[in-house]
Amino acid sequence: MRIIGGTSRGRRLSGPSGAAIRPTADQVKEALFNILADRIVGARFLDLFAGTGNIGLEALSRGATQATFVESNPTACRLLEANFRRCGFERVAEVRPVPVFRFLKLARGPAYDIVFLDPPYQTQDAQLVLPSLGGNAIIHPHGVVVVEHFHKTHLDDRIGHLALVKTYRYGDTCLSVYQRDQAEASA
Repeated sequence: MRIIGGTSRGRRLSGPSGAAIRPTADQVKEALFNILADRIVGARFLDLFAGTGNIGLEALSRGATQATFVESNPTACRLLEANFRRCGFERVAEVRPVPVFRFLKLARGPAYDIVFLDPPYQTQDAQLVLPSLGGNAIIHPHGVVVVEHFHKTHLDDRIGHLALVKTYRYGDTCLSVYQRDQAEASA
């Protein structure tokens, strides 16, 4: 596992030894950052179910100004902290070692421009998290939410105040991109 673009390109990241954490494949990561290309520089990035921080660290390497990593697994949090120190991102990265649902319930502060979530494939966590993202101040009104999920997982076209923009498929993995429904959000 490594950073594939930006200022930390080529930097190796510490990864999991077992199957408890499933890092995003390089092909999917490259596709994700091609999708986000015009949004990443200067963005505040929220990495939910962060694992080792692979995606949020890539965002920082490519020009995001700040990243918050939410991960409840203590082993993953240790790997994540080692990885952002290895990349020199201590000042712009923060780890929140709590369950995603607790973080979202208690989150305060400036809104995020990009929210990425990659919940465990065997759960329904994406469907449970998405409604809270579109309806509160955690995401900037013109921000984007990207869900990485198994291709057989169905996500609705509309979830709360979020509307599906497009789904991209890469083998067994999909990236579904959502934005706040501007008509509904301004009503």
